[in-house]
Amino acid sequence: MMNQKGFTLVELMIVVAIIAILAAIAYPSYQQYVIKTKRVDMQSAMMQISRNLVNYKMANNDFSGRTVANVFGGTVYPTSGPVLYDLTLTDIDGTQPLTATAAKVNTWLLIATPTGAQTGDGHLILNHRGERCWTKGSDKSGGTACVPSAATNWDGR
Repeated sequence: MMNQKGFTLVELMIVVAIIAILAAIAYPSYQQYVIKTKRVDMQSAMMQISRNLVNYKMANNDFSGRTVANVFGGTVYPTSGPVLYDLTLTDIDGTQPLTATAAKVNTWLLIATPTGAQTGDGHLILNHRGERCWTKGSDKSGGTACVPSAATNWDGR
C-alpha cells in the first residue's frame, strides 16, 4: 500500500477560512492605524506652520500678510500626492480667512479639514496661543468642530 502525502480539500478550506477571519479582523485595524498616522503627520505640519507664523510675528510685530500658502507653501496637506487635509488660516473666531492684504492681525486660528481618505476623522484646530483641539469623528462643516483652549488637546478627549 502506498503512503499518500498532501492535504485534503477540507484541510485547505479550513486554512483559507482561518486566514479570511484573521484578515477581516486585521484590515480595519490597519486602516485605523493609517488614518491615525496621517493625522499625527498633519499635527506636526500644523506645529511647523505655527512656528513659521511666530517667527514672522517676531520680525514684523503682527501676522498681517500671512496666509497658509505663503507660510506653508500650499493650502492642502500634503502638498503633493492625494490631498488629505484642506488648510485654512482665519481670524480667532474662525470666520474671516486671513489674506495677504489683511489689516494688522495679532491672533489666528489654523483649521485642518479632513478630505479624501481622512474624511470623517475630525477637524484639527490650532490657535496663536498653541491651544489645540480635535473632536474625534466630527467633520462639522461651516465652522469649527471644537474650540481650542488650555483644557483641550489633539488626543480626542
